[in-house]
Amino acid sequence: MLTKIWREWRFPLEFSLLLALAFFLPLREAPKNLLWLAWVIVWVVNRVRSGAWGGRWCGWDTLILVWLGSGYLAAAFAGIRTPDANEWGAVNDLVRNLSVLFLLRRAGYTREQKLLLLTMLAASSVLAGAEAWWRWQITHVKKALELVSVGHVNHSAIYLAICTGVLAGLTLDRWRAWPRLAQGGSLLALLLLLSLIFLTDSRAAVLAAVLLLIALALTSGRAAGASARTWTALAVLFAVALAVGGWGAVTRHIGHTATNNMLAERDLIWNRALVASVAHPWFGVGMDNFSRMSDERLQGWLAASGKPYAPKDYRRAPHAHNLYLNTLTERGAVGLAVLLAVLGAWAVALARRRPRAHAPGQAPMDQGRQAAAAPPSVALWSASFSAWFITVVIGFANTTLHHEHALLAVMTLALWLAPEPS
Repeated sequence: MLTKIWREWRFPLEFSLLLALAFFLPLREAPKNLLWLAWVIVWVVNRVRSGAWGGRWCGWDTLILVWLGSGYLAAAFAGIRTPDANEWGAVNDLVRNLSVLFLLRRAGYTREQKLLLLTMLAASSVLAGAEAWWRWQITHVKKALELVSVGHVNHSAIYLAICTGVLAGLTLDRWRAWPRLAQGGSLLALLLLLSLIFLTDSRAAVLAAVLLLIALALTSGRAAGASARTWTALAVLFAVALAVGGWGAVTRHIGHTATNNMLAERDLIWNRALVASVAHPWFGVGMDNFSRMSDERLQGWLAASGKPYAPKDYRRAPHAHNLYLNTLTERGAVGLAVLLAVLGAWAVALARRRPRAHAPGQAPMDQGRQAAAAPPSVALWSASFSAWFITVVIGFANTTLHHEHALLAVMTLALWLAPEPS
């Protein structure tokens, strides 16, 4: 049976490599990189043989090219030059992510393949989250809940939050088509992911994940014909996840507020970013060079603008803990304009083709599995919306849209934008 399904896939070897990439994305670094390269090579070979390159050039192709160009411009005109050419090497992250966005959007996979890829992304996040909990609480290899390939707890929380939305969309979409075992498994997986997010104690991720699930219930749930039981299930999910994951984020927020440090010194990091953006306004200091901004450089920039340097007003950090300020600092006003254009175009694409409420007379999803399944676009839209929402919202408190959660985000965007074979 598996062999038959494999043969029915469009470009089966190529798609198998993509599924493997999705599986290893939060789990292991080396296989992820090798599978990405293998998938790109096989994709090109298949298109040379078939001549199916995904249609004409469009606005998104131009935007992807401009997005990549902003990274190379930042490297070429970087305000900080490093002996190891770090500003050039860092552009490789953009190359990998945007190559996936460009090629996946043009891949021509069927709707079933798209849904299977979303399922793999959700399943691998559950496995990675369980492993991260084990390494934290049982073997004590880590001091916090960190996905092996994603790293720092805050970035792991971002990844888990996006995947929570992906799984929620799949559950709303496929609920009536799934057997009871799959329904129960999806609810348990959602509970696990949400509990893990609470366990990270990431204030931004907890708030964003809760708001995301409410937004999906209002949009995707309505489009899928969900009844009032959906809200009851969501309330129960929140309550149980809170009981398992605890109030760590709330307690942490109260503690920071009590010490007049609600932003956890992010404002001091942002001060550093603003000084650098004034010194190098157009193309920034170079990608991944935020950590290379020494105190001596900062003093020099302030002196050049006639301002005093007060060490207590600044704090060093590997990145700006803010997507927008980090982009402004590393890629300048040009890079920030491109980022805002991408996020804006993404929002427009989601708004124009958002899922609609079920037609009059259609049975709500909770009235039995015999009713027709919700349109598959509910799952695809939900996944892409989740990535956009988490990227934009958490982006105000942390640096989203890079490395693993960026690759996850562009996958969901590409799947939503990609035309399907007729």
